[in-house]
Amino acid sequence: MESDAFKQPVFVGENGYIQKIDCVMDAIEFLEEWPVERRGLLHAAACEACYSAYDGRKPVEAAHKAFTTWARKVGVIEDVPTAPPWMTGPKISNADLL
Repeated sequence: MESDAFKQPVFVGENGYIQKIDCVMDAIEFLEEWPVERRGLLHAAACEACYSAYDGRKPVEAAHKAFTTWARKVGVIEDVPTAPPWMTGPKISNADLL
């Protein structure tokens, strides 16, 4: 099975708690925990895209797009600034240079 990791994580939050959605399974779990009375057609479409990507029937990017669209629509998406690559890249110590 192809990796179900998102190229870019999605940050969602509600009630002051921010959660990082890294992969299709994280998105599925978040969608399944969403209150039934607050679900709708867009929620169903996001679920279907995520289930299909998890099963390998759709690309992971389609699930990412559907989940992000749903999260924006319901107002749970969080714009968390990402760290510049020089802050998150591999660490090089003096021992590596020897």
